[in-house]
Amino acid sequence: MTSSIFASRSGAYRNFAQLVRRWLLLDAYGRQTQFHMMIVWSTLAGFLIVEPIWLLTSRLSFANNNWEALVRLALCIAIGFGLCGFALQRLAGVNDSVGRLLFAAAARVELFATATLVFGLLVAFIITYCCLGAAAGLVLQDERLAGIDRWMGFDWAGFVAFANASAPVARLLTKAYQSTGYMLTFTLAWLCVMGQGDRLAEFLAIMCLTAVGIAIGMMMIPAAGAYSFYKLPLSSYENFGADAGMWHYALLMDLRNGAASVIDFSTPNSNCLVTFPSGHTILGVITTYALRGSRWTLIPALLINAAMVVSTIPEGGHHLFDLVVGGAIALGAILIVRRPLSSRSRLAKPAAVMANARS
Repeated sequence: MTSSIFASRSGAYRNFAQLVRRWLLLDAYGRQTQFHMMIVWSTLAGFLIVEPIWLLTSRLSFANNNWEALVRLALCIAIGFGLCGFALQRLAGVNDSVGRLLFAAAARVELFATATLVFGLLVAFIITYCCLGAAAGLVLQDERLAGIDRWMGFDWAGFVAFANASAPVARLLTKAYQSTGYMLTFTLAWLCVMGQGDRLAEFLAIMCLTAVGIAIGMMMIPAAGAYSFYKLPLSSYENFGADAGMWHYALLMDLRNGAASVIDFSTPNSNCLVTFPSGHTILGVITTYALRGSRWTLIPALLINAAMVVSTIPEGGHHLFDLVVGGAIALGAILIVRRPLSSRSRLAKPAAVMANARS
């Protein structure tokens, strides 16, 4: 009797452990996906270790409503995982068309729950980190960034005036800049709807790696943005609006001088505190890469994101070097997640040559 109870409990534990591994994408879609998700969970764990220690030693506090938001996120995802797990268990082995359709739908909802969990945690960690970094009050490096732009032969003020000369072009660039959040949401949703768990894991890994790049970059070269440095007259950028590239500035300065002392996710522009490197450029590169599977997604993503990257200068207020480093971080993250595949293919080619030689 005791042994049967123990065996039952052991089996239930193994089943639950398998469920958790599936929810975390550690036990599906192959070893490459497992590698990508190890990057994801390791990155999130790193933020989870660093930020509480930093928060305790800083003058900032964590708003209570942030915990409420995180609890709501956890509950919604737990409910989603629970319902999907129940549905997939009941539908396992069903061969009729309706059953297969429901099974596929539940599997895709489960992917979306995983993506939401990772994205929600990553956003919370990035906002917290950026607030802590701003409150550190490091010396701003906009003069150095402007000097690098000039060294590269780029006239920042002249480019803004050129883009501002045409009202339709300015409106187009503004809309392109505002499309970034929609493109990111579409990319995550598309990979889930298409059931591409391997591509989703790859994209989540790239997002986490670029978040690390942003975290390092903003501390190495803190900046307030090109508009705050050049102080152009409104006539030079009026078609982009009086707040172009400066909506984050008041909160950034409040965090730096101590006027703001609470990290609150609901504070407007709390997710826009980083100007170096360019987060919009990073997202433009990685969402285009993630949607490469079909020309119906790749071409629109390429066109929209190309316009968005251009808009990061007159609308986002970035120095050109912000874009260069943002693009380099994105490409570096892509190379990291692709490296195991390329390494394996290089190993496979000599083996194939040797096999052919023997035959």
